[in-house]
Parts: sequence; C-alpha cells; structure tokens
Amino acid sequence: MPEPVELRLATSSSSPSGTGSFSYRGEFEIVVENLAFEKHVAIHGKRPVGSTFIDEQAIFQKQLADGRELWKLVTGDELVDFVVRYDVRGTTFWDNNGGADYIQPQVFDEFDALLGRVPNVVLATSGFSDATHVRILSAVKNLAFAKQVGIVYTTDGWATASVANGAFDHMLKSGNEVWVTSAFVGAAKRVEFAVFYRVQGQEFWDNNFWANFVLTR
Repeated sequence: MPEPVELRLATSSSSPSGTGSFSYRGEFEIVVENLAFEKHVAIHGKRPVGSTFIDEQAIFQKQLADGRELWKLVTGDELVDFVVRYDVRGTTFWDNNGGADYIQPQVFDEFDALLGRVPNVVLATSGFSDATHVRILSAVKNLAFAKQVGIVYTTDGWATASVANGAFDHMLKSGNEVWVTSAFVGAAKRVEFAVFYRVQGQEFWDNNFWANFVLTR
C-alpha cells in the first residue's frame, strides 16, 4: 500500500429512536502498515453540530498480507467530516483524502457507504438467498456509466470456477453505487468468491485481502 494508513470503508446508518430523534451507527474499516506492535489507530472527526474534532479509537481485527493490519471502529457518534489517524514509533500518519478530508453524507432513517481513496469496489453483504443461490451486494465508485460488476466463485475449492454478473440496484447519497449479484450454487455447503469491478479498461477486486470471501451452511 502506498501510505502507512488508509481508509477502506466507512458506513453509516440511522433509524428512528421512538422519541422523535434518530439512533445512529457508524462503522469504519482502516488498513495500516504494521510498523511496530504499539500503535494507536483512530478516526479524527467532527459531529454535524460544532467545530471540535474528536478522536475515536479503532480496535485491531486481524493480520493481513504484506505486513498489514485491519482495524475497525464502531461508534454511535455521527462524524460527518473526518480523517484517519495512525500514531506509531513517535510519528503520526494521516489519511485525509488528499487534503480534502472525508465527508460522510448525513443519513436519517437510511444507509450510506463511503469508500476510501484506494478501494473502488467493496463487498457490502453476502449470504444464501435460497436453497440454491447466493446473493452478493457490492458498493462501487461511479467511475463511468459503462461498467461490469460481479463475482468469481467456486463450490469445489477452486478445482473449477464460475462467473456471475451483477446488476445495478441503487445509488447512495455519497454517489457510490450498489450492485447485486445472484449466483447459482446448487446444494453446495461452502462457497468461496471474490468481487470484481471492470470499468474504463481497468479491473478492480475485493478479494477479502487476498483470502477470498467464504459462505458456509
């Protein structure tokens, strides 16, 4: 990865609380280069009202390939303007979206997803939709009108592989698009897959950090 820290995905959702207000939930996924054991990874953000930035610390999730780590923050604070902060070995690194900060659209009784600077496609949700099919939702940056989104998958440990193309589902307030892919898997108990996004002569992947995604039943 070109920088020691990068935002991968930020999601936000809200629902009525029953008191006239909204209950908010935000999730942030961050990838950092493992430069030392002791480190501090946080989202440095600002609420919709007020100008004070606050730090909310992320929690380590797992080791990734190439000396990287995945960290995650789940918060009830709505942070509409934020950057990613990474403190390690006496140095602070930032992912501030190229100096523009990340701006998360406000949500009320809805959902939104914001991709970082690097990923152009990420898995949203996946699961078995019925006895013989899986259903995959993916979020992509709208880089051009003409695009192809889908999955490459296997039900036999990659002895064979199949491709299923997705269809546009809807657009988010952030401008990102959600695509849905349905794939026939028969009676398979285990399905492995990766998401692809082809646009403007380029191909992007979300393969779960080189581990592929796995569905079992």
